[in-house]
Amino acid sequence: MPIVIKNLTYSYKTGGPLSNSALSDVTLTIREGEFLGIIGHTGSGKSTLVQHLNGLLQPETGSVCVDGLDMADKKQRLLGRKLVGLVFQYPEYQLFEETVAKDVAFGPRNLGLDEGEIALRVCDALLTVGLKPELFAEKIPFELSGGEKRRAAIAGILAMRPKYLVLDEPMAGLDPSGRHEILDMLDGLREKTGCAVVMVSHSMDDMARVAQRIVVLNKGAVAYIGTPRELFGQSEALTRVGLDVPQIAALAQAMRDKGIDVPLDVYDQESMLRFLRGRRKHV
Repeated sequence: MPIVIKNLTYSYKTGGPLSNSALSDVTLTIREGEFLGIIGHTGSGKSTLVQHLNGLLQPETGSVCVDGLDMADKKQRLLGRKLVGLVFQYPEYQLFEETVAKDVAFGPRNLGLDEGEIALRVCDALLTVGLKPELFAEKIPFELSGGEKRRAAIAGILAMRPKYLVLDEPMAGLDPSGRHEILDMLDGLREKTGCAVVMVSHSMDDMARVAQRIVVLNKGAVAYIGTPRELFGQSEALTRVGLDVPQIAALAQAMRDKGIDVPLDVYDQESMLRFLRGRRKHV
């Protein structure tokens, strides 16, 4: 079953003079196994939305149901949280154990699993994120590089075997090489485990590369839901809500402005290469 969000509204400091509406009547279904991107300008409600997915925040009105479990109900919320793994921005700041293995084992141990199962999950999670257990398990987390710390923190969530992996700006602060490694790892993870990936990002290029569907938030409301092909073919719609488009999509629009008949579904490197090869054949 999917995650179903219906008419979700949430405000900070409700009822006071500083009350601030963060989400307004958000309705959204997150499908099993999909890679869903969430974009929007700063303050659009992205982080507030994802914190509702595992019950960290409760709706002011509306509902959030994970596999049929109402996250507003205390007992159901405890079950629902086991299905949703939430990775905050800069997750490496949450590393606190003496070794990488102990840190990854923290969640499974809290689930009451036996030591054999915990060891199996630690090994599997480290392999999934590209950290060989024989090289990284006994390392002190603070000896790792920035990208390795990010992977270790994600492994700690994966070891709990979530059905939905939710990440808030997982590439923040990484260099281009680190960003690509994390993106490839996340896409490979979804294919390997079948879990859905929900990713918040400011990077349109990252979204164009990996997302199957994209949700655009603007002032706490859903402004658009669609595939990258549908969304990035409407560059003017994005700029109206203060967002950029992927570099390739911007290039494609510039070519159209020069009179070149570039299809609207050219928005990433792969689609641009297909278009250019097609033009070359007709020259």
